[in-house]
Amino acid sequence: MPVQHLKKMLKNEIHELQSDLFRGFTPDEIDDILSRTCSCRRKFTKNVDIFSPGEVICHTGMILSGNIDVQFSGFSGKEELVVRETPGELIGQAFSLTKTENSFIHFRSVGDTEILFMNLDMLFSNPEIDPILGKLSVNLMKILAATNIQLNKKICLLTQKSLRDKLLLFFEEGATEGPEGKTCRLTLTREELAAYVSSERSSVCRELGRMQDDGCIRLVGKKVILATG
Repeated sequence: MPVQHLKKMLKNEIHELQSDLFRGFTPDEIDDILSRTCSCRRKFTKNVDIFSPGEVICHTGMILSGNIDVQFSGFSGKEELVVRETPGELIGQAFSLTKTENSFIHFRSVGDTEILFMNLDMLFSNPEIDPILGKLSVNLMKILAATNIQLNKKICLLTQKSLRDKLLLFFEEGATEGPEGKTCRLTLTREELAAYVSSERSSVCRELGRMQDDGCIRLVGKKVILATG
């Protein structure tokens, strides 16, 4: 397939992803940015570290397809799920922009995944006189701010005193109003949920059962329906 056709496919693919980084950009503007960021795309199979602890991350990754688990590796060797990133979202941006070593985080593919790697150092050239770079800088700043809020929410969850409080806060954060009331649709397995709330799978399963018995929640397949009042 000709290179020009591949480039056209990529810029249209990114535009359709509606990634926050390229929000407000036309396909041609995306193509301009890609040509200036020395971008390349790579495919990964399941359970592969995209970025590993001890690695200096030089490029920001954008997920084109698949999901990435951001996992913290503690001193005991146990890994805890920080967040699951989905298509259109970025990974490694804070490390790549600050040039600091990633000493504690695994960025790991959940299944077959494709990543676009970009060198965003060009943002620091002359964004004040380049409208495209200026717009990209604003989008990136919003992403970094949203990431900070997300991590603060995770800290709040982990500081809850009981496993029940952690689970309720997790469900509340992910809930939307529906015909059955406030409903959280789970995308994590029980094991992944346990890793997210820093617990064991057996403990989480027991607590979910107790919560349902006590009328706090209703479990319907992958849906958690929160009690009202």
